[in-house]
Amino acid sequence: MGIGPMLSALMRNKTGPALVALQIAVTLAIVINSLFIILQRVEKMNRDTGIDVNNVIITYVRGFGDDFDTIASINNDLDLIRNIPGVVATTVSNHVPLSGSGSGTGLRTVPDETIEAVSTARYRWTEDGLDALGITLTSGRNFYPEEINDILPESSEGSQPFVLVTQDLADSLFPEEDALGKTVYWGSMDPATIIGIIGRMHGSWVNWDKLGNVVIQPGKPAYTSNKYITRVEPGLRDELMPIIEQKLGESNRRRVINSNRSLEELADRSYRRDRGMAIILSIVITLLIGLTALVVVGLSSFHVTQRRKQIGTRRALGAKRIDIIKQFMLENWIITTAGAALGVVLTIGVAYWLEVSFELERLDWRFLPAGIVTLWVLSSLAVFEPARRAAAVPPAVATRSV
Repeated sequence: MGIGPMLSALMRNKTGPALVALQIAVTLAIVINSLFIILQRVEKMNRDTGIDVNNVIITYVRGFGDDFDTIASINNDLDLIRNIPGVVATTVSNHVPLSGSGSGTGLRTVPDETIEAVSTARYRWTEDGLDALGITLTSGRNFYPEEINDILPESSEGSQPFVLVTQDLADSLFPEEDALGKTVYWGSMDPATIIGIIGRMHGSWVNWDKLGNVVIQPGKPAYTSNKYITRVEPGLRDELMPIIEQKLGESNRRRVINSNRSLEELADRSYRRDRGMAIILSIVITLLIGLTALVVVGLSSFHVTQRRKQIGTRRALGAKRIDIIKQFMLENWIITTAGAALGVVLTIGVAYWLEVSFELERLDWRFLPAGIVTLWVLSSLAVFEPARRAAAVPPAVATRSV
């Protein structure tokens, strides 16, 4: 059967094919944009943090009582944790990367308040901080022990003259120069010299577009509540977590352990919204593709039932079973292609709306041909069984009057 008669047969009942084509168009638009969003979320969650996330333990402690000696308690706690077999390094820190909680500041390359500052996350820890997070220093040096001072709540942000910065922050501050050895200025206009550059490290806020901008000051935060960052040997995290908590609890009854968690758990919590969106969109895609396949099967089955006599006549005139299968497959391809053409327009429209309204990235054009080819394959698989049943219609049907 030629294309002309086939189109004529489809046009006798335009409503069914038109609805299926519309269903395919909507499916293509939703699936492609949803899949693009899912892949963005997966890529976001799998970014290289520069941190040994799987082997880091975060312990939150809080002292109580007016005469509580915070500095002595921190020193004793750090010594206790260091002496536990399997511990690589530990430090006290003002904040925890990837946790969603942190502090930020702005740095300038000149002491001029009229110059816009470069935004960055800020951390304070001891000389063991790099090892405690498994961070790599690519140039310069780490803090010396004698540069580590006790940081009390009233300490100003620019009280330390040396800092470490990430490569991302260094590039933002000095895009055309080597940042090592350069001077930066805090909001108070106090100067600080960059003594080391970290290859990569993510800050606290995973949804921030400057997540890689991090500055680290030397110091031992001595607040009412403190955070210990401890890295252990691979495979020992879950074993050492309760041991650390138990030993800290037994060593000092005048401070409590608020929580003891893995950094992986904290990071997963920060990415919970992205993970939830990916799961929901995956379910939507699965249901929508399944519904579209059922619609295609239903229309093809209806055509087989409605055109049994026509099929029988073709068989009686010498058409082979493969010819009948080809007929239905080609009809389905025409409907799918019409739906895909409309779907391309809808996909681009939805993608533009998402880009403008929600500041999402521009849709990768390669998703369109990949989506159309996939849709053709799935649609062909869905119609194959009804087409096979049509091919099984015997020629004798053409002679029946009912």
